[in-house]
Amino acid sequence: MVKKDAIKKFVEIVPCFKELFHFTLYALTEAFDFASITDFLLKNETINVILQFRGDVPMSDAYKKDLEKFISKIIETPPKRMPIIDFPGIRKCIFYNDYKKLCRHHNGR
Repeated sequence: MVKKDAIKKFVEIVPCFKELFHFTLYALTEAFDFASITDFLLKNETINVILQFRGDVPMSDAYKKDLEKFISKIIETPPKRMPIIDFPGIRKCIFYNDYKKLCRHHNGR
């Protein structure tokens, strides 16, 4: 599990990693403080970021809404590097196809 302050610390030191091109967190649950990384995801210009939440662990509707709200925001105003965020239920969201197209376009996939 990622401790709450770990992401804040990562965001502070990431500019020191000139050769970091990919950053992936797997098996996340809603214990992950998503709000602590949103500013970084919006401003990030160089790192491919993947955040994958566990499908076998229930996620509250409120947490899903927060993720959906963030994805809607980046669809409207895409960052230079589109983060890939995968969570249970994302494929059922009305914006899913638009989001996937933007991910492929912005990240060269």
